[in-house]
Amino acid sequence: MRSEPIKFSSFDSIYRHEYTVVEERRGDVSLYPHTDQLPVISRAINLEFYGALPPNVARVDHRADGFHKIMLKEAASMFCYSINGARADKLRLFDLPTHDLVFKVAVIQQIIENTKRGPHHRFRFYSGDHFFPDIQLCGKSLVVADHVLQRFTARVPNNVCDDVYFFLLVLFGGLVISMPIGPGRAFIIPHERSILAFTYEETDTEYILTTCLTLNEIHSLQPELPPLAMNFHYGPGFVPPRLRNWKPTHALTDFLKIWTRKEHFEKQEPRKSKPLDWHWLAYWCRDHTLKKGFGPGSNLYFQDNIPGPRVLEVAPGHQMLQYDELAAYKKVRPQYDWEPAFAERDAKLTRPATPSPLR
Repeated sequence: MRSEPIKFSSFDSIYRHEYTVVEERRGDVSLYPHTDQLPVISRAINLEFYGALPPNVARVDHRADGFHKIMLKEAASMFCYSINGARADKLRLFDLPTHDLVFKVAVIQQIIENTKRGPHHRFRFYSGDHFFPDIQLCGKSLVVADHVLQRFTARVPNNVCDDVYFFLLVLFGGLVISMPIGPGRAFIIPHERSILAFTYEETDTEYILTTCLTLNEIHSLQPELPPLAMNFHYGPGFVPPRLRNWKPTHALTDFLKIWTRKEHFEKQEPRKSKPLDWHWLAYWCRDHTLKKGFGPGSNLYFQDNIPGPRVLEVAPGHQMLQYDELAAYKKVRPQYDWEPAFAERDAKLTRPATPSPLR
């Protein structure tokens, strides 16, 4: 049983004055914020978020077109970025899409379990009156060792805030390939024109991240064909997609080039301490979306058509890539029988649907 004082913090919200966010304890497991407080916190956050949005963006639901869904996505991203960097409390927010590609602002519930190998972190996301489905990696739960967060904070420069928000932003936002590295394996993820390697251990139900490496610490990187491409998704269960919206072999080649050339992170300017005014920022969501090239006629899709945290915006007049990796290999190297290799790879990643232990 843990003996540390229970964590608490005054809720930073104009819609809920004199409210204290507290930690929940279940033996050696702590949950922050307390599960019973999540509806109250989420309601206050949503009042702040939707109250400043233009009405046509605030009303976006499953019936909206791609352009309006992208505007809501940009608004949720701007809100989480600006608010996470300026909150006086220890609460953190994250923007996620529903199965209908309608973005919500979710409260991150950080779950820490004390184990013999040190603290292990898990994350759940709450919005409105319910949790989002658990975010899994190829059908397995993700566990983050405390050492990973420490090394990530120390090694990866950022101008947001050195905490779980930026870590999850990087982790869920990149294309993921598992590769041999040293004596084990790591998930390789692109970031800021460079790459990160998250070494891991695998069990029947979990991937346990053990540390975070940058180019300074990656001393070997071995390619595999076909690449072991991974997907974050809403669980449970997973079947690798036949058609993808990206080309894993091209991504693998890029990762190897970055590692060979030792392309380190670009220097980041420190974040200004003065928080941005959300009511002012919210009315820029349409202009911001248009400036990025996504006007009327745009579309929004899940990566590889698998519901999860990563989405793709498609500008008007463009089509989403439908890439058949096996067919491409057969065309480029017809002398090889690629079917067994792809079947073996996909068998490693296919998982039956199993309930989460945290539900």
